[in-house]
Amino acid sequence: MKKSEAMQLLKESRKKIDNIDEKILNLISERTSLARKIIKAKMALNMDIWDPEREKQIEQKTRKIARENKIDENKLIKIMRILTELNKMEQEQILRRK
Repeated sequence: MKKSEAMQLLKESRKKIDNIDEKILNLISERTSLARKIIKAKMALNMDIWDPEREKQIEQKTRKIARENKIDENKLIKIMRILTELNKMEQEQILRRK
């Protein structure tokens, strides 16, 4: 591969990554906003913020997707735990305002 081709490939790949990152961040924002709706339902159902069964389902689904796509399961689980924690924090903030 010529240097000019390599530079073009690098530039195009980075641009695609930037677009994907933006989509990921928008999806995280959307996911977090759903936490606001979820806490309202949990309050009506007298449920706790922490739902171990739901977290287990998320982990199982994540492991399956990681294996199917040959992605490190443990790393993907860490990402999903961070997202789950972000949602729980959002729900806790809403509860404190009530």
